[in-house]
Amino acid sequence: MLPLNDPSWDGLTDAMGGQFDCRMLLDELLNGEVTEGVWDLCWNYLIYQDTVGEVSYPAVPYLIEYIRRSVTIDWNALALISAIDLARPSGPAMPVAVKHDYFQAIHALPQILANHPQTQWDDLTTRFAVSCIALGRGQRELGRIYAEMSLEEGIAWTMKRD
Repeated sequence: MLPLNDPSWDGLTDAMGGQFDCRMLLDELLNGEVTEGVWDLCWNYLIYQDTVGEVSYPAVPYLIEYIRRSVTIDWNALALISAIDLARPSGPAMPVAVKHDYFQAIHALPQILANHPQTQWDDLTTRFAVSCIALGRGQRELGRIYAEMSLEEGIAWTMKRD
């Protein structure tokens, strides 16, 4: 992970094209009590209307580390990871300093989820966990389907096939 005190963070654009220093936010995810306000900031600055910024990429390993450390998985972390990775091809170039850590974290996420102590997940957590597993294994379209199709839409789709 790109250390939070690394100067490479300076000047990275956020999802809205501005400058948002997300280091305190990421530190709070790992060391503080996570509130809805933290998730709101993540949803506004790391991914915004399917758009990512340069700062989104080094944030992903921190979101994955948050999941690894958490007793209970928050669906927001998985949904953010999924949304960022799905938006990556149309986003800005990934900074060279974070490319290795980003892909290593994405590929490690399926095993982190498999080893997580929380064994019962709600619908949203399951949906985005499966999306992240698909993305971590190179299945981008399946990752997109799981991220974008609600349980109700999936049930309706299966009913049409019968």
